[in-house]
Amino acid sequence: MVRPLIAFILLGLGIPSARAQGSPCTYDSCALRVRTRFFSGVSIVQGHGARRVAKVGMFTPRVDVLAGGSDSVRTHYQAFRFHHNNGGALTLVGALAAGVAGGLAANNYEHRKAAVWSLLGVSLVCSLSGGAQLAAGNDQLQQSIWFYNRELPR
Repeated sequence: MVRPLIAFILLGLGIPSARAQGSPCTYDSCALRVRTRFFSGVSIVQGHGARRVAKVGMFTPRVDVLAGGSDSVRTHYQAFRFHHNNGGALTLVGALAAGVAGGLAANNYEHRKAAVWSLLGVSLVCSLSGGAQLAAGNDQLQQSIWFYNRELPR
């Protein structure tokens, strides 16, 4: 009596997973890629029709498809968010430092020469560090998308 009950329960638990495997989300309809356009910037698009999933700006968007993926997808997605947000912040600090240096240089440069050059140095270091962080973030995004696409049924 117990064995048929256990078999029935196990078969019942297997039915939803069989339905999930037969879902309409195929590689052609659900695969992700990065698309860059001149006026609209960088976007993450999905499927053959290139439906926009997220727009990547100075700071990272929430991409539910990647956030809810497997461990490999989520690990690289979280690393992308970390690097991209740090890169955006450093780039913003670099731009602000350059703007302040320009303002100081325009207003009595001779008396503020040391501050202007110090701020330009800070701007350069922050901008280069921010660019490196953004590049690392883009690499992590590509890896996350690759792992996501690899898991899709063909």
